Amino acid sequence: MYETRAYDNEHGDPVVVLVATGTHDVSRLANLLNGSTPNSEQRRLADHVTRQVRRHGGGRAALRLLAEHGGPDLLTPVGETRPMFDVTAEVPDVSYGEPVTADRIIKALTVRALAAFKTAHALYPPIGGPDQERAPAMRRWSDRYSMAVYLYGVVYLLDALAKYAPHKADQVTQCLWSDFTSGDAGELLDDWIAQWGIDPAKHLEEAAKEAARIAGDVVTSEEIVLRGELAAQDAKFGEQNHPNLDPRDIDIVTHHYYAWRAQSWKDINSERAEPSRSVGRCVGHPEGPHSHTAWDGILFEEVYEALAESDPAALSAELLQVAAVAMQWRRSIARRPAPSTPDVPQETTTDA
Repeated sequence: MYETRAYDNEHGDPVVVLVATGTHDVSRLANLLNGSTPNSEQRRLADHVTRQVRRHGGGRAALRLLAEHGGPDLLTPVGETRPMFDVTAEVPDVSYGEPVTADRIIKALTVRALAAFKTAHALYPPIGGPDQERAPAMRRWSDRYSMAVYLYGVVYLLDALAKYAPHKADQVTQCLWSDFTSGDAGELLDDWIAQWGIDPAKHLEEAAKEAARIAGDVVTSEEIVLRGELAAQDAKFGEQNHPNLDPRDIDIVTHHYYAWRAQSWKDINSERAEPSRSVGRCVGHPEGPHSHTAWDGILFEEVYEALAESDPAALSAELLQVAAVAMQWRRSIARRPAPSTPDVPQETTTDA
């Protein structure tokens, strides 16, 4: 049995009291707080608590904060808003008691995954922001992006099942949805892990360390950004399998041209790296001879070196260097001080 109460304390802060009584309900609640999918009773409890919270000013402020940080909009009165995990009216959430089919679940989860991807994109913090704000923003982005990836995986497998084993698709989907809604998914995962001889405590500890590394490591944050961009391109263009060069070109001629361009930029970069001072062109630069190395030349040299390669292994290695230079350029931009805002003279008026 669950008992709940919501109110604002003497400081105006929202307070929610939840009391669970009984072995069954306490075990389910503990499982839910450890990340399992809520069952139908717990979803009804969530709606009830939301109604209670919405009645108070502090509670409404908390719900507004949730919506502003990418969570569901729970300020709309219950009955006028879509279900918490739904994202479009065209694809309604699967209500309990309704027939569960592979087609219905695929459509519902596909829209949710797309919404999660879009929300993750909107949550990604701008480059160069304060570190104390960027770290929590990256965690919020990573959580939403991970959810989108997991949903995509479920949709992909269910869609493949519907195509290649349609006589089993609905049955498997119904079993999957039953595990989701009953709250038994976590227990089943524990059973499977035990059967495979995996120590969950060890792997959970490693996962926690990895999450901490992701939250604080700049390189890992860049890896997350790259994964996000790759996922966005996959979503927009699908799997891309293009030839290296225009098939209408003569490969040996095109490779020779690109090799010439690579050597040209190598020569330009060598000249730029040699300390010198160009009269009339080095305004604002350091006094005396200095280097003129710039990112455009470095990137062009690497790009043309890659385009000049015909061997797949050598091309792959050169493309990796192109990606590394691009990320180094990106880091350099982030390290630059913010441009100063010029002082604008204030207009003065005199009384007539």
